[in-house]
Amino acid sequence: MSFDEKMIAKENFKEMIEQKNVIRTPAGHGGVIHRVLRVLEKNASTLDGMAEYLKVERKTVLNAINHLRQRHNKKIIRHYNIKDQKYYYYLEN
Repeated sequence: MSFDEKMIAKENFKEMIEQKNVIRTPAGHGGVIHRVLRVLEKNASTLDGMAEYLKVERKTVLNAINHLRQRHNKKIIRHYNIKDQKYYYYLEN
């Protein structure tokens, strides 16, 4: 069974946990928050760019950014790009 399917063998998944390739989250929400964080760890992006990439609504991305700021103490700053006249979100370390 390949990893693109909806099931992963238990031993393989245990290995993924040990290698920290998966993130433990509560049963309810939280997946989008970690996905937005992964995008911002590698890129500066607009809300529309992240929403399109993650296939979620723009408001969902904005809520995830606010959650990361307030509950995870991430310093995410919005910058204005003069060249394309758009706002970009940037994660500062």
